Amino acid sequence: MNFLVGDIGGTNTRLLYAEMDGNICDILYEKSYFSQHFRSLNEVINKFLLDYNITGSVDAACFAVAGPVENGTVSVTNLPWLIKEEQLMVDLHISHVKLINDFLAVAIGISELKESDLLVVQEGENSVNSDAAIIGAGTGLGAAHLVYLDDHYYPYTSEAGHTGFAPENTLQSELLMWLQKQYSHVSLEMLLSGKGLVNIYRFFHEIKGIKESLLVKEAIKVNDPAQVITEYALADTDKLCQQTLACFIDIYGAAAGNIALQYYPVGVLYIAGGIAVKIRDKMISPAFIYAFVDKGLLSSNMKKITIKLVTQDKVGLYGALAMLKSTYQK
Repeated sequence: MNFLVGDIGGTNTRLLYAEMDGNICDILYEKSYFSQHFRSLNEVINKFLLDYNITGSVDAACFAVAGPVENGTVSVTNLPWLIKEEQLMVDLHISHVKLINDFLAVAIGISELKESDLLVVQEGENSVNSDAAIIGAGTGLGAAHLVYLDDHYYPYTSEAGHTGFAPENTLQSELLMWLQKQYSHVSLEMLLSGKGLVNIYRFFHEIKGIKESLLVKEAIKVNDPAQVITEYALADTDKLCQQTLACFIDIYGAAAGNIALQYYPVGVLYIAGGIAVKIRDKMISPAFIYAFVDKGLLSSNMKKITIKLVTQDKVGLYGALAMLKSTYQK
């Protein structure tokens, strides 16, 4: 059987073509495309098939999409694409197409990872056969839950990234009030994402009065602003960028702790998403861990949770493939 698999996000669309014979699945082709360069998922898929001269039939497809999937339809949260299972089946001549939320795919993909794909941020207690939670910031913010029952993990997705932002200190309260003057709803994703870094940067410049360097200002005009802010912050060469990233880390740690508590009890908290890997040194810092653990009466419980950073950026893609494999394995 031939499988077509995708992980569709606001920044990148990753596609994979695999062949399955019995219980053996071989990945034949794999490529990533910039989502903004295309008008629809169909365009990306056709480009992928053309790039690798794939002319044979596709037996089944699964696409992990950044957005809530309802009745086989999903509107990509940070992309003007409306995707429907039935339409893809017709357009691509595929008899079976499945759309799933991107963080459902990440949750499934966790079981496909090697130990080398994980970096321990906090060593907790024995977490074998316990529930787990997942959080990940990238173009948007995702979260999911892995429930351990009857010797199996059952993944459940959420839209926790669109819940309201809860400040943890006076500075974050000021940040929230500043954003509330601009938006009717201030979601957690508006702080924990690529655009979140930009929002925090603007806050420190416009409200806290930290000077913006001409070098950074010019770089932001021609490059991804979040990437520029991150690079200058990590290089310790720009105060505004450093303050931005420090605040981002505090918010990330607190939000990760909140996700763990919402799904409590959990033995492991996985951190996925594209941003964490790029700032891994900050993610293992005392500041992140302190913000994660600082939960009042349950602070001692938080210290028992193992935190693992997912360094494999294809975890969602491999999770979507794993869903197809489990469906068609003999």
